[in-house]
Amino acid sequence: AAARADQKTAEAQVRLARSQRIPDVTASVGLRRLPINNDVAAVFGVSVPLPLFNNGSAAVAQASAERDRAEALRRAAELDNSQAIEQADAELANAADAARTAAGPSLAAAQEAARIARIGYREGKFGQLDLLEAERTLAETRAAAVDALAAFHVAQAQLDRLTASAKD
Repeated sequence: AAARADQKTAEAQVRLARSQRIPDVTASVGLRRLPINNDVAAVFGVSVPLPLFNNGSAAVAQASAERDRAEALRRAAELDNSQAIEQADAELANAADAARTAAGPSLAAAQEAARIARIGYREGKFGQLDLLEAERTLAETRAAAVDALAAFHVAQAQLDRLTASAKD
């Protein structure tokens, strides 16, 4: 949006430079008191500037060059934006896969292992270290699932930010 605004400004500068090439004809009307006999006379004047040494072509060329520069910057910004969108889309897909994997079978397996360890510890078949190891693994697996889900939402927000339409 900023690059488009800069381009519009540069185009307006080109139109301004072109309009300044045409000389402004000025007409003036007034009254003048003559000091000799205190009479009042009407005075008319016309001014037509002649562009002999400055026809404005340098200003038009400079404004045109600025317009071309703004156009190139706008195109570069659009390319950068489309590349960032593609990258964010790929990151979103990777984060979605990671979130599905972390919250899927590995989390279910860790929950089941912790459940079995609790039952086994209650019945005296497993030691306290086995129970603690199963609980630690479950906590780490849950943390990994939460981190993967957070990464997914961050990637989604980044993609939404890049694809949101800017208000002109």
